[in-house]
Amino acid sequence: MRDMKSVSHRRGILHVETPLGIVNIHVGLTDRRGRPVEAVSMLPNRYAGEPKVVVRGGRFVQLKTVKG
Repeated sequence: MRDMKSVSHRRGILHVETPLGIVNIHVGLTDRRGRPVEAVSMLPNRYAGEPKVVVRGGRFVQLKTVKG
């Protein structure tokens, strides 16, 4: 299994870099009605010459074909 590259936590954001992408978790947010909410964003890696990575079902999936 590949290791996680880095983790940092600043001002309510947990930033995690993995070999396939970046996950940002935003905590301590509120919606328009004042209810507490959290948000998660997943950004797949997009490097030319490497297999394409997509987000499917809340997971990073590395495709076998190489696309620029």
